[in-house]
Amino acid sequence: MSSLKFSLWMFVGIFLAVFSDIMWDFYEDPHFTLHMRLEVLVAIWAIVAFAVLWRYSYQQHQTNQQLQNSLHSMQHSLLQSQTQAKKLVGELAAVIQQQFNDWNLTKSEKEIALLLLKGLSLEQIAAVRETGEETVRQHASNLYKKANLPGRHGLVAFFFQDLLKPSTDD
Repeated sequence: MSSLKFSLWMFVGIFLAVFSDIMWDFYEDPHFTLHMRLEVLVAIWAIVAFAVLWRYSYQQHQTNQQLQNSLHSMQHSLLQSQTQAKKLVGELAAVIQQQFNDWNLTKSEKEIALLLLKGLSLEQIAAVRETGEETVRQHASNLYKKANLPGRHGLVAFFFQDLLKPSTDD
């Protein structure tokens, strides 16, 4: 049980105890004595405290609901964005593969071209493919010739130049 709920129940208990005492006192002496007036003040205090805490509890509940709704909305948006990103990455991969086919690249040249696009060095590509660096260098040279590109930077620019638009912010 939260401390807020505990406090609410405590004020209800205080009110009921004081109210019962007031009724008992009034039953014994129907005059409105100073003692009874103090008990009425305590009962009113308990009711006011209960009302304030109840309102605070309600506001906290409303805030929690709004936050949960916002969280669910953001999670949904994130999922949609991730799905869209996966779709776009898949489409980009298909475009890249189609261009490789249009250039008539061999399987080895396609693999090396993808690794070059990922930013690996010739030495790293040789290690990944478990071949010699000279073999990788020769395949890279062949693919640049088939694609009519000046080199690695031209290969990257061919696929990504249209994706990287200049900023319009000054």
